[in-house]
Amino acid sequence: MDIKKGLILSYILLISSYSAWAQQGGSVTVQVLDQTTRIPITSATVTIADIAGSTNQAGSVTLTPILAGQHQIHIQALGYELFGDVITKYSEENLELIISMKESSKLIETVTVEGRTENQRVKQAPIRSIFIDTRAVSAQATSLTDLMNRSTGIRIRQNGGMGNRPEISINGFQGKAIKYFKDGIPIDYMGDGYNLSSLPVEMLDHIEVYKGVLPVSLGADALGGAINLVSNSKVTNRLKGYYEMGSFGTYRIGLLASMVTKDQKWGYGAELYHNYAKNDYKALVYEKNPETSNLDPYRLPMFHNAYKHYLAEVYASVKNRRWTDELRLSVVGFDLLKEQQHPALMTDAYGALHSKQNTILPSLRYKWSALDNKLRIDQYTSFNILQSQRIDTLHGKYDWFGNFTPRSTPGESRLPSESKVDEKQWLIRTNLSYLLSPTSKIELNHVFTAVNRSGKDPLGPRLQNTDIDLLSLTSHYRKDVLGLSLENSFLDERLQNQLIGKYYKYRASGYQNTWLSVDITEKDQRNISGSYWGITEAIKYKLSSNSLIRASAEYTYRLPEREELFGNNVFVVPNFELNPEKSINLNVGLQSAISQNLSAEINTFYRNTKGVILLIPIQAPNTQYQNQEDTKGYGVDLDLAYRISKNYKLTGNATWQNLRLNGITDAQHTWKNDARLRNTPYFFTNAGASAKYEHLFMQSDLLDIFVHYNFMREFYLETIPKDLEPGGFLGLSGSAKLNSDLIIPNQHLLNAGFTYGFYNRQIHLGAEIRNILNKDVYDYYRVQRPGRSFHIKLTYQL
Repeated sequence: MDIKKGLILSYILLISSYSAWAQQGGSVTVQVLDQTTRIPITSATVTIADIAGSTNQAGSVTLTPILAGQHQIHIQALGYELFGDVITKYSEENLELIISMKESSKLIETVTVEGRTENQRVKQAPIRSIFIDTRAVSAQATSLTDLMNRSTGIRIRQNGGMGNRPEISINGFQGKAIKYFKDGIPIDYMGDGYNLSSLPVEMLDHIEVYKGVLPVSLGADALGGAINLVSNSKVTNRLKGYYEMGSFGTYRIGLLASMVTKDQKWGYGAELYHNYAKNDYKALVYEKNPETSNLDPYRLPMFHNAYKHYLAEVYASVKNRRWTDELRLSVVGFDLLKEQQHPALMTDAYGALHSKQNTILPSLRYKWSALDNKLRIDQYTSFNILQSQRIDTLHGKYDWFGNFTPRSTPGESRLPSESKVDEKQWLIRTNLSYLLSPTSKIELNHVFTAVNRSGKDPLGPRLQNTDIDLLSLTSHYRKDVLGLSLENSFLDERLQNQLIGKYYKYRASGYQNTWLSVDITEKDQRNISGSYWGITEAIKYKLSSNSLIRASAEYTYRLPEREELFGNNVFVVPNFELNPEKSINLNVGLQSAISQNLSAEINTFYRNTKGVILLIPIQAPNTQYQNQEDTKGYGVDLDLAYRISKNYKLTGNATWQNLRLNGITDAQHTWKNDARLRNTPYFFTNAGASAKYEHLFMQSDLLDIFVHYNFMREFYLETIPKDLEPGGFLGLSGSAKLNSDLIIPNQHLLNAGFTYGFYNRQIHLGAEIRNILNKDVYDYYRVQRPGRSFHIKLTYQL
């Protein structure tokens, strides 16, 4: 039995066995509402007869099996008074309850809040972030990349379909300037295993997107911001499975299960996922016409673009002991295969070149609070070996029609390879916080990363006049990020301030080469190091109960990452000549609930960055990270939400940014001064509408209908002179006066779908049509993304 069939069989057996167990007793469905507004309360923990669960986006949860008799019911929700009562359940009936909860004041860390949800807590912090509620849309047949693209100031840019690594752009910063975390821990060690293109929405509780400035708890040398993927930390008795299939040979299957003991001191869980896509959508390519020998345009299907991904996590935790709040042991493993259809630009077709990656990563996390919760400790450590392979051994070449021409030398690209690279990675993260007073807290955070990289490649480059495989020579990378913050509240907590200092240190060693030369010697060995300081100030003032203003300023560095230095053993070649980026970032924003139904937020930003690191095409088929010209610019983004009624909601946002080159003194390139940063969108906007209908066809069902539209203004593959840019207000009308091959044109993307929950909303059916208008959609380097596609998803939760 192969892995895929085994996974599906396990999925069916687990659901069947769990369903049989659940039917031994009746169920109790509880809907939890705000006593005043009657709005459903999400993420409330409901416990009956030692069985616990969390409410969904409708404020409901079903607990089973609950036998006949009297039982204690307890409900706990952030910002609400604890609810407790006794219920009586007769025979094997399925009992339904509606319970209202009253708001209360509750101390969270150093700040007293009244009735705030986790969403509000994140949104109203001095350091600005965007809260993306993934659990509320987990039943939708959507992806994390599509979900995040709907948010203000964020562009997820992806070359091709599922599995192609996405790059995120936040207010003009992109690439490695944006850092990724899971539950506050950097996840570089997972390689492409935690790829936003393939991670299931079900895996997360929510996403926090930080723009520019990061809280000290996220220990990283980021310039443009960070993505924190937050999982559901509550271990409850639950089982959830889903299956999704879509166009271009796409399907996803997943299973989540967890269990907690009656005394809430032991917890266990597992998560299993599998993604597959042929990605055989049609794209506009250029191929030689056999009759004229000219390069003519053809719309042809991708024939070597598949992606296969398995990911599993198992964990066990000890909780609520005198010596620990939680001690959690987790083991994560993944295996993926990615076919490579073309190089960085869609210039050539490949038919056999592919890459693989896998790892098994054990980790240990310890949390403990003492001194009446004034002192908190959060310690994490992990070790893994990330294995990557690049296979390009074909003796021949394909064209875009799929025709094969044999030849004597190996390799479709100019870099034949049969490489295998091992990256031994250590990560240690320590976080300490101490509550100095009810309105003051000090926090220390340290992240240590170490990577040793070595491998082999029978077809790869050798040291000059030797048979020594260059990959067999170990490269080293070490990085420390140390942060210290002081948080204070004043004026009855209307004014909040965070002052953060950071220290960065790194060193790296390896061989500088472009993999295009055979003359690689010991003189090409490089040893680099550096240490730097940064400082951040963030302040928030609450103008009223419904509005606030905040500002932040930062002077910081971004160190070169190991992939930027070492390359990625595919098409990115090494560059040990890189210098850190240095930047001054300013942010000012206003957030207000204008009325009960209308909320708005406007933010402005300024960036002045020296030595921007960008991925640049060099000799085909390769790219290389290089320090580019200095960049200076500013921008604004606006976010609006209007609730027409209880069931209907409109949302919209827009981002405009003016990021331009400066400081160029080379006479040959001074014309680039004040030109836009190339390959970077400067205007994009989103609009969305949603409708909800309850009890439509049966009791307790819920139908959600949604539509989302995205527009992205044309931008440019290469740097173009400012006088060739389009005119009009903010450059939003007309088109640039240059060769159309350099223009990535205006793009319109329209998606729509629905979810329908029934059987006490334990079963959800979701469907979505993406790119309804079937428009050509492009991203980096004018690489085309899929056209119209259809997706359907079934989710079952107990």
